[in-house]
Amino acid sequence: MSLVWWRESWPGRTVVASRLLALWVAAMGASHLLAAAEGQTLRLGVVSLDSPRVIYGRFQPLVDHLSARTGRPFELRLRPSYDAMIEDLCSSRVDFAYLGPFGYLRAHARCGATPLMRQVRAGRPTYRSYILVRSDSRFGSLPELRGCLFGFGDPLSTSAHLLPRAMLRTAGIDPVRDLGCRYYDHHDLAARAVLLGEVDACAVRDAVAERFLERGLRALARSEPIPAFPIVAAPSTLARLRAEVSDALAAYPGFPANGDPADEAERLGTFVPVEDEEYDEVRDLAESVFGPDALDRPAALLRCGEKAR
Repeated sequence: MSLVWWRESWPGRTVVASRLLALWVAAMGASHLLAAAEGQTLRLGVVSLDSPRVIYGRFQPLVDHLSARTGRPFELRLRPSYDAMIEDLCSSRVDFAYLGPFGYLRAHARCGATPLMRQVRAGRPTYRSYILVRSDSRFGSLPELRGCLFGFGDPLSTSAHLLPRAMLRTAGIDPVRDLGCRYYDHHDLAARAVLLGEVDACAVRDAVAERFLERGLRALARSEPIPAFPIVAAPSTLARLRAEVSDALAAYPGFPANGDPADEAERLGTFVPVEDEEYDEVRDLAESVFGPDALDRPAALLRCGEKAR
């Protein structure tokens, strides 16, 4: 006896039939999710903060480790921006993502994405933002940057946009009013833009700054430490799978350095458990810099204006 026949021949009980149908659909959906978790390839999303070659070199060992440790196939998915990655995470086009603190908070506010573990590099579960200028630059302090051309990173980057905006504001500079702003896809590109004279100063994360110091750039300022990047689970990811991935991340030995100081600075590191409240200071900072809608406003509207030199 089909549900359609039941509805046509017994009109008084269509509500019961509808509820049975809903239960059947929900059961099938749960079965599909379970099957996906058991057999389908799982995707770890990473934003292309550096060139794809560098990103694959840094993250493929982690993807291989997750596959071996969980017994489930994993693959790496790159996206060009935090905004695109958050869209993929909230739409379950990726199952897990490596996000900066501000990017994670946006994903959490948008769809309830969950932080599992956060990165530990060189024994520190934190990192910093640096503001860099050329070694021969006339600028000696942040207030002196008023009127200059500044190179930022992704609008949702914590170290290449949020933190430097806060640092500049503390120094009495309103980037919207007092600076010319340019945005670069990669931290390296922003640092090289300073070397080439395209911009007067830039903001990058500490690992990139450490590579460019003594290579023609110097640090004008650095931020206080903030909690490092978390690995975040999509809201649709099953709890059992989240636990398996958390255990695998806890066992990750870290990407082995090859003796090159640049490689050591950029190594992926290990992971420790993390909770949402550990990013409250970043949440408060975002609201103080961008306003109460900092976690909802379109990324393009967080930019400061661009001016010609």
